[in-house]
Amino acid sequence: MKKILAVSAIVASLFAADYQFGLGFGRNGVTNSPIKNYNFGNIRIGKYLPKNHILRLEAERSTSIKTKTENTSLNRVLLNVEHYFNIDSRIVPYCFIGGGYQWIKGAYDNAIVADLGLGARYNITKVFDVFVEARGLRDFHNNDNHYGLIGGIGFNFGGVKPAPAMEPVKKVTDSDNDGVPDNLDRCPNTPAGVKVDKNGCPIDSDHDGVPNYLDRCPNTPAGVKVDKNGCPIDSDHDGVPNYLDKCPNTPKGMKVDKNGCAISYNFDITFDNNSAKIKPEFMNKIKKFAEFLKTHPDIKAEIQGYTDNTGNYKYNMILSERRAKAVYEALIKLGVNPKQINWVGFGPKNPIAPNTTKEGRAKNRRVVAKIIY
Repeated sequence: MKKILAVSAIVASLFAADYQFGLGFGRNGVTNSPIKNYNFGNIRIGKYLPKNHILRLEAERSTSIKTKTENTSLNRVLLNVEHYFNIDSRIVPYCFIGGGYQWIKGAYDNAIVADLGLGARYNITKVFDVFVEARGLRDFHNNDNHYGLIGGIGFNFGGVKPAPAMEPVKKVTDSDNDGVPDNLDRCPNTPAGVKVDKNGCPIDSDHDGVPNYLDRCPNTPAGVKVDKNGCPIDSDHDGVPNYLDKCPNTPKGMKVDKNGCAISYNFDITFDNNSAKIKPEFMNKIKKFAEFLKTHPDIKAEIQGYTDNTGNYKYNMILSERRAKAVYEALIKLGVNPKQINWVGFGPKNPIAPNTTKEGRAKNRRVVAKIIY
């Protein structure tokens, strides 16, 4: 026992800080051996190491071991490495493995041993805990196995805590439940279910200022101005966004090409059956087109008149020309340069609705303008 205490004292001097001290009592069962089951005391000193490890020096003694022929005593020194699991609980499980040497008085030989086991500590305070271990130990010289249970008390000193559960746990709040704590969240109150970046802000894949969950036009090219829905702005509402529109400020009602330039204009003028008279409610449409032509003197237009398919074809051709000419003359009176426009009738050709219904025939009695650049 003096040898054990001397070795313990030397190793303990190396443990300057952050260490544990423990006292325990256990019982071992022995297989394949003349030694009977026995009780023993355990004293241990441990040094905290990085990554949840402890280096433990242990000394054990039993004074009442029975064999087939005599009573004897056993002294044992072990050096174990323990790994404890860093969980948020007062109960801290751990495992350990190591080896050592044992001395036995009598006919039974001294021997090198190895052990491994599982245990758990219950942290009563930051300093004081109780522990229990299940251990298996192999005696390589005498070829026998010792299986035991150990229970005891421990004391922890220095800066390292025996388990994170003993640290004061700071409550981390995440008010909008987006996975980013409030102290790091630059975009608090994010709606539930919205994906966010590391700053807690809704993801905006195309970087247009409108987050994905509100963006109706994802993948907008960089630098393009967008509206509140994340869609490129289309000031003249012709279906071609400003950044692609080569003919901005196209009047409403214009049919445009892929460049946003007008190719036709539907006056939405309908005529009574067998009539070429323009109704007063359609004059605003004609005025808007007149302003368009006057602000774009490089553009020309062909005023096209149409009829439905009822009646004589030849008469319908004449009637469609009268309708086109009526709009043509209205544009001239509004100040449009006569060199910019001409007129033509197409009769019942190119219907835009079925002529089998009253409503369809009314839509076909119309005047449109074809834009010529």
